[in-house]
Amino acid sequence: MAIARMLRDLFLERRELCPIEAYRLLRTQGRKTSYMAIQRIYYDLRQLGLIEFSRSEPGKAPIDKRYHRIIPGKENDTRWQTNPHHLLYPDSAIGGLNYREGVSHGRDSRYAKGN
Repeated sequence: MAIARMLRDLFLERRELCPIEAYRLLRTQGRKTSYMAIQRIYYDLRQLGLIEFSRSEPGKAPIDKRYHRIIPGKENDTRWQTNPHHLLYPDSAIGGLNYREGVSHGRDSRYAKGN
């Protein structure tokens, strides 16, 4: 199962979720991932317009916990079934780029900043 779909299920179950909680819950479900990978997916999901910041609260670390929720109406978006990073950066997918210096296209134009 795609990690984005697993995160969607956790969001639906809990309504709000911060990355560290998502990381811990996925680990208890047997998903081997890193906290940095979860942070990256949160960034990608925000850029795709699937989740939004909802609130923050003090944590044990010197920075606040930042909670996010699914944007209403995006619960059943088909992009939850994919790898969000590959949607934003198609050349990052396996076979997406036969590397030649200076050829990478970067972010998909559908998700260009400023749209």
